[in-house]
Amino acid sequence: FFPLNRAGEVDMELSKVVKFVAKVPKLIKNEIAVQLVDSFSNPVSLQQRKISLEVRSVNNSGFLAWTFVDNNNGSYTGHYLAKEIGAYEICVSFEDKHLSPCSFWIYVYSSEYFPKAYNDTISVWEDESITFDASENDYFAGGTTSIVTSSKPNHGSLLQYGRLFRYTPYKGFFGNDSFAYTISDINYNSASGVVNISILVTPPQFVSLPVQLQATEDILSPRFGGFYGFEIQYSDPAENISVTLNAMNGRVFLSPMLMQFWQPTWSSLSVDVGEGDGKSLILIGCVEVLNAALQSIQYLGNKNYYGNDMIRVSTTNKNGIHDSHIPVVVEPINDPPFIHVPDFIILPKKGKKDGSLIFDKQRDKFEFSVGDPDHFTFPGNQNLFLISLSMEVNDGMLITNLPSNLINTTELKLKNNYQWQPLQTFVCISKHFLVKVKGVRLRGTIKDCNEAMKQLSYKGGEQGAVLTVTVNDMGNYGCYPDCQESMSVPLVVETTVNLIWRRPLSSFAAHTLGSAIVIEFIMIFFLGALLLFFICKCAFLLGNERRSRYTTDIKPSGLEKSTEPASAADLSRSVTYFTACCSSPFLHRSQTSNFRQRSRRQSGTGNHSSQSSNGRCQRIPVTNFIPLSI
Repeated sequence: FFPLNRAGEVDMELSKVVKFVAKVPKLIKNEIAVQLVDSFSNPVSLQQRKISLEVRSVNNSGFLAWTFVDNNNGSYTGHYLAKEIGAYEICVSFEDKHLSPCSFWIYVYSSEYFPKAYNDTISVWEDESITFDASENDYFAGGTTSIVTSSKPNHGSLLQYGRLFRYTPYKGFFGNDSFAYTISDINYNSASGVVNISILVTPPQFVSLPVQLQATEDILSPRFGGFYGFEIQYSDPAENISVTLNAMNGRVFLSPMLMQFWQPTWSSLSVDVGEGDGKSLILIGCVEVLNAALQSIQYLGNKNYYGNDMIRVSTTNKNGIHDSHIPVVVEPINDPPFIHVPDFIILPKKGKKDGSLIFDKQRDKFEFSVGDPDHFTFPGNQNLFLISLSMEVNDGMLITNLPSNLINTTELKLKNNYQWQPLQTFVCISKHFLVKVKGVRLRGTIKDCNEAMKQLSYKGGEQGAVLTVTVNDMGNYGCYPDCQESMSVPLVVETTVNLIWRRPLSSFAAHTLGSAIVIEFIMIFFLGALLLFFICKCAFLLGNERRSRYTTDIKPSGLEKSTEPASAADLSRSVTYFTACCSSPFLHRSQTSNFRQRSRRQSGTGNHSSQSSNGRCQRIPVTNFIPLSI
C-alpha cells in the first residue's frame, strides 16, 4: 500500500533540463536547473546524488562541476565553471540515463563580451519629475544597447523613451521607490539592473509672505505683537525644520508670546541667535510651531539707519535650503547733531600775539569735529545736507579762513557787539576769505563746517577764554528726495571748550594736593584738641590749689583762745573789723562767744570800759589774704 501523494519513479520522458545559458563568461560560476517528475508529473525529491553533469568536449580539463542541490520542489540546481574560452558539449544524466535535451552546447567567452548592468541611485524632489538614462553607467560591447524590459515602480509612474526613463512620484509621497530593467547588446546578450529612487521632501516653502514691511528708525517695529502674513507649507508635519531670519542693516527679534494654559505649543520650539555677529534669528521646530512663532517677528534697524533694508528668510530641512527675501522700508526720524570736542585745549604760548591754532592735527590727539547721525545714511547728494555752525569766545578774537562759497551764509559777531551781522566787506584770496571776530556763524555742509573748525585760531589775553560751539541741524533728517513733507523741528546742540595757556593739574596731582590738605586739617584739629585738653587740665589743677590754700588760711586755729596775749599792734595788723548784721542763730552764738573773749581780754588791759553784750550788730574780724600770683 502506497499513499496517494507519494511520488513514483522518475519518468525520463517528462523530466528534463529546464534552465541553462548558452553563452557564459569564463571564470564565472554558472548554473543549470533540472526538473524531475514521475509519470503523473509529480515532482520527485531527494534524488540529487543520482544526477550528474557530463562534459563531452575534447579539452575538459579546465571545466569544474559541482554536485546538484535539491530545492525540495522536484527541481535541482547544479553549478559549473569554465576556465578557458571555447565550446563545451554538455549532458545531464540521471542514473546514467540522459535527460533531454542532450546534448546542448555552452559557449564560453571572455568577460568583455557580455554587457554589465550596474544598479543606479537617483533622487527627485516630491511633486517633481526626473528624466535619466539608466544604461549610462552600464557596460556593453559594440557601443550599442537597448532596454528591452522594465518593471513598474510602486509609488510613481514610469515612462520610457528609448534608453531614457521619466519618473514622477505620486503626489504627496516621499520616501524610497525602485524598479528593474534589462538591457541587450548587438550580440543579443542581456543584463539586468535596478534603479533605486529617493523621493526627497522639498525644503519648507512659504505659501504666504509679506510683500513689504514698514519700520521706523531706532524703534522696534511693530511695537506690539509681530508682522503678519508668514505661513509655511511642509509635507512632513512631525519633522523638525528650521527657519533663519537675518536683516542686512538690522536685527530680527521674537516678541513675547501669549501664555497658554494647556499643553504649550512653544515647548517644542528652539530659538537661537546663530554664530558670528549673532544677528541671525534661528527657529527650530515642526511646521505648526514655526507658523505660530512667525506671527511674532519684530524688526529693529541699526542705530540711526533708515532707508531700504532686506530681510532674508531661509527655510531648511535635512534635504536642502530655500531662500526668500522681504523688503523693509525704514522711515527716518530726526536725530540731534553731535559735537566732538574736549573739555579744554592747551594753546601754545608762542601764538599769543599773532593767534594760536586751536586744533593741530600733528599736536593734538583728540577729535575736534561736528556731525549728524542722519548724514551717514543720507540717500541723496551729500551737498544737500546742510547744518548751521556757530563758534564764539567770551574774550579775545577768533581767526578762521573760510571758502568763498560760504560768503552769503556767514554771519559775524564783532567785539563789544551782541548781535549777529551779515558779512559785508571781505577780501577773497584763492577762493578763501579771512575773518577776525568774536564769533562766527555759518551754514554749509558738514565737510565745510569741519574745515572751518580745523582752520580756527584764537588770539587773546593771559587768562584764555571759553569757546562756545553750537550746531543746528536745520531740521534735516534724510528726507531726500521729498523734503517738503518730511522736515522736522530743528535740533540744536551746544558745548563749551576752555582755551588755556597752561596745562592744568593732572588728576593724580589734584588728588595728592587734596589729600595733603585733608591730612593737614586733621593734624591741626588733633593738635588743637590736645592743646585745649592741657589748658583745661592746668586750669583744673590751679583751681584745686587755690581752694586748698583758702582752706588752710581760714582754719579755726587763728580764732581759738591763744595761750599768749596778743598785742594791740599785732591785732590791728592782722584783724580787720567791720560791722555786719547777722540774723543767724549760729553766727550770733559764735559772735557772742568771741565778743566775750575779747571783752575779758580788753578789760584786763583797760582799753575799753564797756561793750554791749546783747547787741545784734557785732564787729567781726576778717583775715587778710595775700593775692595768688600765677
